[in-house]
Amino acid sequence: MSVLLLLLVLILIVLPYGISYLITHAKTRPMDRRLTAMPSDYDVPYQTIWFDAPALQSGDTTSRVRIHAWYLPQDSARALIVYAHGLFRSRHEMLERAAWLWHHGFAGLLLDLRRHGKSGGRLSGMGYLERLDVEAAVRHARKLLGWQGPVVAFGVSMGAAAVLLAAAETPDIDAVIVDSPFLSFESTISHHLKLVLGLPRFPIGDLIILFSRWRVGFQPEEFDLRIAVRKLDDRPILFIAGRADRRMPVEMQRRLFEQAATSRKAFVVIPDATHGAAFRSHREMYEQAVLRFLDEVVP
Repeated sequence: MSVLLLLLVLILIVLPYGISYLITHAKTRPMDRRLTAMPSDYDVPYQTIWFDAPALQSGDTTSRVRIHAWYLPQDSARALIVYAHGLFRSRHEMLERAAWLWHHGFAGLLLDLRRHGKSGGRLSGMGYLERLDVEAAVRHARKLLGWQGPVVAFGVSMGAAAVLLAAAETPDIDAVIVDSPFLSFESTISHHLKLVLGLPRFPIGDLIILFSRWRVGFQPEEFDLRIAVRKLDDRPILFIAGRADRRMPVEMQRRLFEQAATSRKAFVVIPDATHGAAFRSHREMYEQAVLRFLDEVVP
């Protein structure tokens, strides 16, 4: 009887609590921490900047997170692009994209999302808390960097969730590019539990979700990207999916695309690309899709 009770405790408490802890305390993986490339390596000028973002909810002004970023200034820039990387990564994930677009006339702001890169932060939020970093970056660009032109938010995976949630909350983001987004926090936990462990959502998945919601502090509808994309009204959105992405399958991302209320939306599938690897898999196709979108929304 005691062995059975111990097994139940391990399965129903220790395992989901531990997975939730790992999710909400994620940070840049060691191999990414060793990356040393700089914007100057791509003949791009840059400034290292720091700014504060709310630690939890946007209404909480008592606690702040220090966010680190690279600013790529551009004379007569067509737009400012705010870049948000994926889970376990850093600003380096977006550097090649930002440098390439800088040479096409776009200023850039590459973020280290909270608990990643050089940024501070007690908790990681899979995009929910990171939306506050994106919103703070836009405010910083407007008020302190003096940026008056259009702002495009560009995110991959967790960063894609962050920019969609941020755009749903602020009209200061004029257009969005999302690479490998998911449908909702609950959906991605359920999908990954089945994909990695072959387990149904109940009961472990539900407990992981419960513990994570308790740690980060959100309601299910607040971390649902299907709701977020409907709030963007007619602002343009480009969705980029990898055909070989098992973590965020094309069909899942297409469902998110279909929920977008805007008439100015595009959906691009990159052949053979796994999760978050579309840029590296078929760079020319990826670049053509992004430039075509930007040419339409930022003439």
